[in-house]
Amino acid sequence: MNKTRCLICGMIIGSNSLYINQHSFMEKNSENKILSCPFCGVGISYLDDKKDVYNEKIDNLNEETKKVLEKAMKLEVFNGDFYREASLLAENDEIKQTFKDLSNIEFMHARIHKRLGSFNNLPTLRKIDYKRHDSDKLLLIEANKREQHAIAFYNMNSKIVNSNIIKQVFTALSSVEKGHVIITEERNKELGY
Repeated sequence: MNKTRCLICGMIIGSNSLYINQHSFMEKNSENKILSCPFCGVGISYLDDKKDVYNEKIDNLNEETKKVLEKAMKLEVFNGDFYREASLLAENDEIKQTFKDLSNIEFMHARIHKRLGSFNNLPTLRKIDYKRHDSDKLLLIEANKREQHAIAFYNMNSKIVNSNIIKQVFTALSSVEKGHVIITEERNKELGY
């Protein structure tokens, strides 16, 4: 299998990484066909070993765009933290693994924003107790709400940022979040909810 690079997160995709986070995708990668980046979830159109990773010089970004990137980074850390906790609270093993994989994807999104905004560190957010979501159904409902919110965030803020590269990244990540909406809905159906 030939290796390729994700133009959004910059990770190299090869046979060793092909199946990482596979529970966060409806359609899975295979040795014969790479459908998406296993690290950040973007589709095949963003995979290319000949092009440069999407990046923007910090001097090209206005203050409003930097603030949006900081908010985007916090949003993704917030959702990554939720999924990490949800993976510990979930009862069904498939749901646990789905949440674990979704957490990995969301934290990769946060690292993408960190790189684009030239931030030194990912933020550490206040720990939230999610035990009130005391069933897999409630955890999946909460996950779906978070994904819907992320889509709205990217759609709204892609109109604000002053960089076409950032807009393209937001479009790519919004598409990933749309896939997560479908995953959470499908998992709910699988459980009979």
